[in-house]
Amino acid sequence: MNIGQQHLHARKLFKNLQPFPSPGGMRRFFDFLMYGIGVMAPLALLPQVIHVYSYKDAAGLSLTTWLLLGTINTLWVVYGWLHRAYPILLANLGMALLNFIIVVGIFLYR
Repeated sequence: MNIGQQHLHARKLFKNLQPFPSPGGMRRFFDFLMYGIGVMAPLALLPQVIHVYSYKDAAGLSLTTWLLLGTINTLWVVYGWLHRAYPILLANLGMALLNFIIVVGIFLYR
């Protein structure tokens, strides 16, 4: 049994869990909305990436912070992959890539 099947089987053990996607209403709307958020969330990092590479300036950016953020997002990518939670996987893959692009910029322009 692979991880995805194990996760679905484990869901059967718990009562009162909602199906995914929800059959209707507000929950179903949010189930699908989160796929869009997963794609759009990394866009929040683009201004920082553009600033670092346009101005060739990484002053004031903490290498430790950006490395930790990239590592945390990478762990979320693995979690999303193991659980087949694609909104989590997409959002954190984009954010991890951009975090590590900023780390490279810190090394280049500090």
